[in-house]
Amino acid sequence: MNDNKLIIDNDAGGDDALAIFIALLYEKYFQGPQLIALTTANGNTNEDNVFINNQKILNVAKRRDVPIYRGCKESLVITPQSSQYYGEDGLGNNGEVLTDPLPVQNEGAVLTLINLSKKYPGNITVVTIGTLTNIALAIKLDPEFLGRLNHLYIGGGHIYSEKYPSAEFNVRMDAEAYHIVVEHATPDKVTIVPFSQIKEHLTIDMDWRRDTLGGLDTDIIRAQNIYEDVALKKKMDKWDSLDPATVSVALSNMSTGPGKPDFVTEYKYSKSGIILCGDKRGINTNTFVRKEDANVRIAYSFDMEMYKSFLFHLFSADVSRPK
Repeated sequence: MNDNKLIIDNDAGGDDALAIFIALLYEKYFQGPQLIALTTANGNTNEDNVFINNQKILNVAKRRDVPIYRGCKESLVITPQSSQYYGEDGLGNNGEVLTDPLPVQNEGAVLTLINLSKKYPGNITVVTIGTLTNIALAIKLDPEFLGRLNHLYIGGGHIYSEKYPSAEFNVRMDAEAYHIVVEHATPDKVTIVPFSQIKEHLTIDMDWRRDTLGGLDTDIIRAQNIYEDVALKKKMDKWDSLDPATVSVALSNMSTGPGKPDFVTEYKYSKSGIILCGDKRGINTNTFVRKEDANVRIAYSFDMEMYKSFLFHLFSADVSRPK
């Protein structure tokens, strides 16, 4: 049995839904880590919608046992507008009405993160696929928080270049929170999965997404196609998605058994930071250095065919299973 515990801190857009489904299916069919909590934050849509969307996602996966802890509705200093990239509701504007809602947990996301890290010291991995507000507040309230985690995986940022000259969405949503986290980070505890590197290495043909992965006959894939519908219609022939890749990177480091998503081809060590002022606010800085001089590890390059194979076999495991 896998003793590792997983928490996904998310802003519940269509990409977050796919990431959460990956974690749940990997736990179910491949002895993956136990998903013990979802924590919410403002981002793809407002936090009220995020809380509702997390419930919809768990309903589809038949995992209403996973508790949802509500997090920050605003960023620490400046709260940018939600993206609505996946629709105003975050899940494709599909008109789904939540029935039989889950009860609200008494404890909020930030205190839950701290308390669970104390309950399972060294056994909890946190994956953030939205703003880092909840994580930054946990660190400020408890400076030992990061040290008690097994690892923190951050989906966000770009490796700055002429090709990627602007701030990435997850990081831009709370630049100060990113600053707090990397100021306290060490490469043994924090791995960043930059969106620039997903775009460089995991940009997949849209036909494969729509017809191969999207054609699988499962409740989860049918729901996922709806949740991503608004975003998929914006793209012509390519599909790339940061959040599912970030969760998959985390699983690749938490697993040793069959189905392990072994698709990361290179990690680099970096002294990572962020610009907080002026017209470059939210842009990440990265100086690649030796591990002993770094504050984070960067998941830098990936094998696209291995990643596609992992996704297909994972979601195929749910085909023709008893309902």
